[in-house]
Amino acid sequence: MDGMKKEELSSDLKNPVDSFIFNIGLADVIRLTMFGTLISVSRFVFQMPIGVPGHTSVYWMGLLMLGKGLIPKFGAGTIMGIVSGLLAIVFGLGKEGPLLAFKCIVPGVLLDILAILFLNKLESVWVGVIIGALISWSKLLASIALGVILDIPMVFLAMGFAYATLLHVVFGAAGGVLAAVLIKRLKPRLAGSWQTN
Repeated sequence: MDGMKKEELSSDLKNPVDSFIFNIGLADVIRLTMFGTLISVSRFVFQMPIGVPGHTSVYWMGLLMLGKGLIPKFGAGTIMGIVSGLLAIVFGLGKEGPLLAFKCIVPGVLLDILAILFLNKLESVWVGVIIGALISWSKLLASIALGVILDIPMVFLAMGFAYATLLHVVFGAAGGVLAAVLIKRLKPRLAGSWQTN
């Protein structure tokens, strides 16, 4: 009886740091915050006025998938999406105001769902292609939805929805391939130092 009470007491006194958010430990949340920050900073630094829709998906979706591949826990994509969305608002990376975060969160949430369907095999090039393309496309759909809600003219749609979709899918798939290659190389090296709980 005393043993059971001790067990219950020890389970009640678990360190909250071990399950900070989404059952992800604080150390991993900090790492995911770093990836979310990198996504926004890269969009801010590398944004080129080249008039090609979706070109940011190469590094945006690549970093998103890399973070998820190295920390394969449910909620990892969502955390990175929230962080990158909040920073995108701070940096003023869109005309949507505070709703800009929605455009960043949608790919992160979808990544969490797709990773489950593909058994977290993000180091596979083919999985990288499929997931990268789909989450990039989800970003396009979120952009269109926000544009319609806020009545914002979307220049890239003047070229045609099919063209914009194709470019988002191609650039997203390219980002997914880069992420898969990096995950395959980095995961074994970080396995010892990044003790994910």
